[in-house]
Amino acid sequence: MNSALNLPKLIYRTLSLKLSKNKSNPTTDYNLISTSYDEYYSRYLGKAALELLEKLPVNPDQCILDLACGTGFFTHPLAEKVGKNGKVFAVDLSSGMLECNQKNALLKQLSNIMFVESDALLFMDGIANESLDGIVCGWGICYMDHVKLLQSMERIVKPGGFIGIIENRSSSLKAVSDMFMKALVTHPNAMIKNTEIHLPKDKDYLVKTFTKRGIVAESAWNGKVTIPCKSGDEVAEYMLKSGASAGFLDALDKNLLPEVMKSFVIHIDKSMANGQSIPVNHEYCALVATKSV
Repeated sequence: MNSALNLPKLIYRTLSLKLSKNKSNPTTDYNLISTSYDEYYSRYLGKAALELLEKLPVNPDQCILDLACGTGFFTHPLAEKVGKNGKVFAVDLSSGMLECNQKNALLKQLSNIMFVESDALLFMDGIANESLDGIVCGWGICYMDHVKLLQSMERIVKPGGFIGIIENRSSSLKAVSDMFMKALVTHPNAMIKNTEIHLPKDKDYLVKTFTKRGIVAESAWNGKVTIPCKSGDEVAEYMLKSGASAGFLDALDKNLLPEVMKSFVIHIDKSMANGQSIPVNHEYCALVATKSV
């Protein structure tokens, strides 16, 4: 079918799915890629995450909450820093990611971590007021209501405690997203669910949104990490195995996914052959803040 005819069909289908409130589930995608996440995502985005970790005022004996903890990139160094008398709550909705986290913690002989499979905001509802020394959320606020998240953070963090956030920006992976849209125009019926992800625009958004109710910004910054992909196949492999497409893949008909990805690769290879660059750029922003005493 002609792409010019398919585009209106895709737009109509997308709007209909939004109205139907049939949302994709990113947890499904994270469960599938949990064993490849560190090899693909953490391998490249880890340096950016370490910059955040180094700015956090973590001390021995503290009690810290690691939201959207994943495979443990933050969990494990936090557990090492707070020591045996401290505690880290590692919370994630993905059982696959938590399983990898637990296995890695066991290998490192870390026994001060409490693993919790739960929605982040629901878990925070059960935490006592001003009982935590800090909260860290890496690559996870996009799946949460930011207003409710701030309210919970302000309530449960002690005066003088900290929050640390790092997340992809709304401009992240734009060139790749454009190629996905071209592939979907070819296969508009592949969309069967609505994808709802709330990415921040930049560091200024983080400061504006998360420095209310007694939370004060200490440091905020933007950054970019480029994944070295040289072909459509390499871009597709990264998107399928890194979690960078979490939520988007679950929105597609699994029977049509191979055809969509085949079209995706063809569009990228054709663009590259014509001299057009398709950079796999993760543009991100980060914030370190403290609660007023």
